[in-house]
Amino acid sequence: MALNIASAFRLRNKLKEKIKKLIDLTDSASVTTPKGIPENTTVFDGKSFTETIENVSRLMSILRDFNLAIDKANIINKENLITLESLKAEISFYDGIVRKARRAEKYSYEYNPAGGRDKIELEPVLDQKAMVSYLDSLKKKKDEIEEQLANSNFSVQVDFDQNIINSLL
Repeated sequence: MALNIASAFRLRNKLKEKIKKLIDLTDSASVTTPKGIPENTTVFDGKSFTETIENVSRLMSILRDFNLAIDKANIINKENLITLESLKAEISFYDGIVRKARRAEKYSYEYNPAGGRDKIELEPVLDQKAMVSYLDSLKKKKDEIEEQLANSNFSVQVDFDQNIINSLL
């Protein structure tokens, strides 16, 4: 079975989960045992603490190599990924501006010399309709790039033998 970027991401997540599980086990395991009593290996599925530490190191090394292979295959998407991150930041900025414009007060009140309050109509500084339109165009560009990335992730192949990882999961 060919390993495309999308499959590689899923497999990488499984590998990371396995590493995290083993690290959590080593964090909670005892590093000592009473003299003459064999080590309790049940927490490590029959492996010793030392074997588990070696296994985590091996899995981390494989993860590093796998990440390099994914990164090498994903170079084709680099421009889209950079553009996507920039768009996300710009969308966040304009979304905040639009929310601010939606919450803006329409009127202000000032006390007058007669002891009453005068209603003062406030004028928007920004063209809310234009801001919303621009925000929508940014979201559309983001969706288009995400679609391109998704298509690419299913077609671009990662040069890595996934059986190496599957055998360790």
